[in-house]
Amino acid sequence: MSTNWLDFGAGIYALLGGSNIGVIISEGRAVMVDAGLDRSVSRKALREIETLHARLEALVLTHGHADHFGGAGWLAERGVPVYAPPLEGAIAAQPLLEPLFLYGGAAPIAELRGKFTLAQESARRVEPLIPGPLTLAGLPLTLVPLRGHAPEQLGVAYGETCYCGDVVFPAETLARHPILFCADLDAWLETLAGLPALPYTRFIPGHGEPVAEIAPLAALNTARLQEIRTLTWEALTEPRESSEVLRIVAAAYDVTFAAPQFYLLALTTLHAALTSLQRAGAAVVEMDANRMLWRRT
Repeated sequence: MSTNWLDFGAGIYALLGGSNIGVIISEGRAVMVDAGLDRSVSRKALREIETLHARLEALVLTHGHADHFGGAGWLAERGVPVYAPPLEGAIAAQPLLEPLFLYGGAAPIAELRGKFTLAQESARRVEPLIPGPLTLAGLPLTLVPLRGHAPEQLGVAYGETCYCGDVVFPAETLARHPILFCADLDAWLETLAGLPALPYTRFIPGHGEPVAEIAPLAALNTARLQEIRTLTWEALTEPRESSEVLRIVAAAYDVTFAAPQFYLLALTTLHAALTSLQRAGAAVVEMDANRMLWRRT
């Protein structure tokens, strides 16, 4: 995995790669934001911190997806305290929860046990965080609620920089993976609507390049989520099971799922879209001959 260490000045750093890692340093004390997919990425970030003659004193996880917390267990073993929103932290402490979530609570199939959906190491003990101001390792941070992609995702702001997790994805990702993973579509849309008003001049997302202006990416991601919801509603020309609806939405994007895990990730998003339609009174769910069907109202 290629990585790129960026120095923005004023103690603000980022390690760009498959999943970006943030680092904040002041007076020799460092806080890391997210830990990458596995120990190899977090080890590289730790080496960079050490070359700056700083000590890593805390790790903050923006959310509980394995590509963002997979390296947390390795750091925790070395005595680095780990912090996360309560629900997201529970997943980092018990990584099996992520594939359980994707497989409806049942023992996960083998395809969900790879490191992208089941972190190979757990953080074991994760201290809970809530939105608002926080001093951590002597650094004044602000924890920003960014719910939607994950249920309790938080951004980490320091000065004019916000490490914003997976609140937005770049255009390249939207083209490659048009059905964005989403836990709560309504919450994500609400989060995106408020992003441009946040008082930061640099946003470092979990994927892609840092940006100075978040509004264009917020608009791009908003449009995609709204499109997914519209396509879901349009698929309900007759009562259908969610798997049927997903097949129709996937065809609209010319998506062919190459493996079960990709199907299950997209099915979660489809369920989020159906829940959004139900909340709005645009769709209802009903049972018919032991089939759970969705229909328009």
